[in-house]
Amino acid sequence: MQPVKVLYLLHDARRSGVPAVAVNFIRLARTVQVAPTVAFAYDGIYAQELRAEGIPVITLGARTPFLWRAKRFLLNLLLLTRGRGFDVVHAHSLKLAWSVLCARALGLPVVFHIHEMPRRIGWLVRQAMLRADEVVFCSQTCAEHFAGVPARRRRTIVNALELAPEPPVRNEGGRLRVVMIASLNRNKGQDLLLEAFSRLARNDVELWLYGTTGLSARGYVRDLKKFAERNGLAGRVFFPGATHKVMSVLAEAALLVHTSWSESFGMALVEAQSCGVPVVAHALEGMREVVQDGVTGFLVQPGNVDQLAARIELLLEDPALRRSMGSAGARMVRERFSMAVRAPEYLDLYREVCR
Repeated sequence: MQPVKVLYLLHDARRSGVPAVAVNFIRLARTVQVAPTVAFAYDGIYAQELRAEGIPVITLGARTPFLWRAKRFLLNLLLLTRGRGFDVVHAHSLKLAWSVLCARALGLPVVFHIHEMPRRIGWLVRQAMLRADEVVFCSQTCAEHFAGVPARRRRTIVNALELAPEPPVRNEGGRLRVVMIASLNRNKGQDLLLEAFSRLARNDVELWLYGTTGLSARGYVRDLKKFAERNGLAGRVFFPGATHKVMSVLAEAALLVHTSWSESFGMALVEAQSCGVPVVAHALEGMREVVQDGVTGFLVQPGNVDQLAARIELLLEDPALRRSMGSAGARMVRERFSMAVRAPEYLDLYREVCR
């Protein structure tokens, strides 16, 4: 049986949520009879890594993702696909809704993979969902968000990780670390975590807030740093920026907290649990799909700082509880969110789209 030739369209080559999910599968694609080619809007860490691994990568050299204007994008897609014999185009993210329409205009079967949950579902996204051969959602929560929007066919393939044979060796030596890995902006709720951290009784704990900061969020980050200074936390709260070594960061974490106000899935929570790290998160949307409350971590009422602080304190004070929840989380991820388990679902998807 010949491999299915798939062109993956990704708006971003940086190490961030949507590209990470796509790359997790692309790296294993050849093990399930899929021959991948990846097109990024511009060069970045994932483009470089995939090239080094022998996977065909194309960069279009534009900071504006995929030259958003339809006519210009259509020309680029035409040049990209001519003579290459792709069986399927797989576009990841709402930001590439144009690519779905362009691929259909070229007569190519196309999968529209949705990871986001916007407050307003615009005309372009609705048209892309209607015209795509299949719309794929990253979680049941995400699928329910779009339940009222017409689509030809739809399915859910939950996000997954490429797991190492064994979880990384844990090292909590020295001060205990509470970690959050997310873009630094108000929607992610780092201010809630910082306030909860200020209420902890013990002062031998550090808080590490990893994540990129967009231009619009710089004032928010300044406010976070000022809060830490006012409350005597400046020596225990750190803002190291984005990290390319997520698993190494998690290996040194006592627990991971995720206080986002909206999340279609919560990949950071899955990554933490895969490393045997217990988690605390808001009891919202996609986070409920990836955390077993009281088993692999705790879910708290959104915005309830007292409850958040209490759950963090409980885990910090009880090493045995951290170990038991961490072990349960690692087992759950291997059973439900391993890419080796989920990869065949992608091959089934492509075979059906190509019929």
